[in-house]
This record gives sequence, C-alpha cells and structure tokens, in this order.
Amino acid sequence: MILGFFKKLIKYYLDKFINWLRMQRFNLELDSDIKKYHAELDKKIKKPQIKEVGKFGEEGWSISIGEVKDGNPKN
Repeated sequence: MILGFFKKLIKYYLDKFINWLRMQRFNLELDSDIKKYHAELDKKIKKPQIKEVGKFGEEGWSISIGEVKDGNPKN
C-alpha cells in the first residue's frame, strides 16, 4: 500500500518535471524565433538618417531626418 503511494507520488513529480522541461524548451525556441523575426524585420526596415549641419545656435544650423542628401538642406 505504501509502496503504491510512493510510486504514484514519484510518477506525479516526474511528470511535473518533464512538463516543466518541455515548457522551458518551448520558451527558448519561442525566444529564438522572436529574435530571428526581429533581426529580419530590422534588415527590411530602412532607418532614417540624421544629419546635423553646423553647431547648435549658429547661423545656418539645421538638422535633417530622413532622406538626407549632401548640400544645404534648406534649399
């Protein structure tokens, strides 16, 4: 009687442990897939360029964000 109880108890905790390991593996795989997706998305998205001309507060100072071409951004 006691031996059967211990067998069930051991089986119960062993099943819990195995389920926990499966969830940990699933979480790691999910994190890996998310990182891959974000890396691919970062490659596809074109990040804006920021170009600052002159020093802040001086005559002719400007900042351009986006498609920056060489030359005076005010023209």
